[in-house]
Amino acid sequence: MDRRERLHATLRGESIDGVLCGFWHHFSSDNWTGRAAVEAHLDYYQKVKPDILKVMNEHFYRMEKPISNISDWKDLKALPWERTGYEEYLTEFRMLRAELPQDLPLFATVHGVLVSAYHATEEPGYFANPDNLVSRHLREDPETVATALKSVVKTLCELSTKLVEAGADGIFYAALGGEAHRFEQSLFEKYVRPLDAAVVDHINEQGAISILHICKGGTNIPMYSPINADVINWAIHESDYTLADGRRLFPGKTLLGGFDDRSGVLVDGPTEEIARTAAEIVAEVGRERFIIGADCTLPENIEVSHLRAVMDAAGDL
Repeated sequence: MDRRERLHATLRGESIDGVLCGFWHHFSSDNWTGRAAVEAHLDYYQKVKPDILKVMNEHFYRMEKPISNISDWKDLKALPWERTGYEEYLTEFRMLRAELPQDLPLFATVHGVLVSAYHATEEPGYFANPDNLVSRHLREDPETVATALKSVVKTLCELSTKLVEAGADGIFYAALGGEAHRFEQSLFEKYVRPLDAAVVDHINEQGAISILHICKGGTNIPMYSPINADVINWAIHESDYTLADGRRLFPGKTLLGGFDDRSGVLVDGPTEEIARTAAEIVAEVGRERFIIGADCTLPENIEVSHLRAVMDAAGDL
C-alpha cells in the first residue's frame, strides 16, 4: 500500500500496518505566502516525512464592504473570485502538489465561516474574545447576520472546489465558534452549525476527504456531532471530551488527535516517553479509524525527533 491507499483504508475502518500520523504547525511570518511558503512546507516534509501533509492557509477572507453596524450585514454578497485574494493560495497549493510525492495525501486548510468573517472585519489574532464584532452581532441579530454569512459559505465552497481541482485529497476545515461561553447552544445549533455543515457537505460532494477541526478549548463538542465530516479533530486536553467519548459522539468516523499541542510529552519529551504515550493513546481509542495527531497546530520550534518518535512508534502499533 502507498500512503494514499493506507489513508483510504483507515477511513474505511480496515486494519493496516501501523497507525497513521498527522502533525503540523504554522511557519514564521516570513514564510506565510508565496514561494517562501512552498519552501517551508517542502522543508517540513523532508524533515518529518509525514503520512499526510496539511497545507497552511495564511490568506485571510475579504468582504465586499466594511462592517461596523448590524445594518451593514444586510444584502452582503460574496466577492467575485478574482477579488477574494485566494488565487495566491491556489498557486502555492499547485506548486506543492507538483513538487511533493504523488502518493502523499495533501489537505488544504480552509478557515471556518465565523473566523473567516472575523478576519474580514477585525484585526486577526483576537477571535478568542467572545465579544468580537461577528460574535456580538450574531447574538444581537442572528437572522440578519446568519443570512449574510451565507455569502461566506459560498466563497469557502468555491475555494474548496478549486483546491480539490488543484489536487487536494481533502480539506482541513477549521471550525471556530463552538466554545461553551460564546453562544447559547440553541443559537449555535440554529444559526452557526448549518453554516459549517454546508461547507463540509460541499467538500464531501466534491469527492474529497473532509476533516472537521473543532478549534479552541472549552468547546461543546456534542453540538458538532450532526456535521457529516469524514475525520474529526478537537482539543481533547482543553475540553471535557476524550477520544473515547468521540467514538460515541461520532460513530463510524475517523478520529484524529491524542497529544497536547502546546505542552506535555510531545513538546517536552523525552522520546522514550513519547513512544510510550503513543501506545497508550492507541490502546485507549483503538487502531481502526484513528490517526495519531495533536489537539491543534504544534509550536513552530518543536523538535523533529519528537515527531519522528511518534511516527516510529505508530508504525509498530
